[in-house]
Amino acid sequence: MRLIWYLIGITTIFLILINNPKGNNLNSFINKGSIIGSTRSTQQGLQLIIAFNVFLFLLITILSVLFLYIN
Repeated sequence: MRLIWYLIGITTIFLILINNPKGNNLNSFINKGSIIGSTRSTQQGLQLIIAFNVFLFLLITILSVLFLYIN
């Protein structure tokens, strides 16, 4: 359970660092004039995944605390 908690936390941090709402992603540093940019739907999808990861992180945290109090 703790391993899953760590993985979700690290994944959430990584996704937050990748996400840039202004649209300047890692590709823009490499390919300035490239068509491969982040679209609005991609940003919204990434933000949805981040919100889901945060929810899972908090849920696992609450379940872990409750499990400690029960035992």
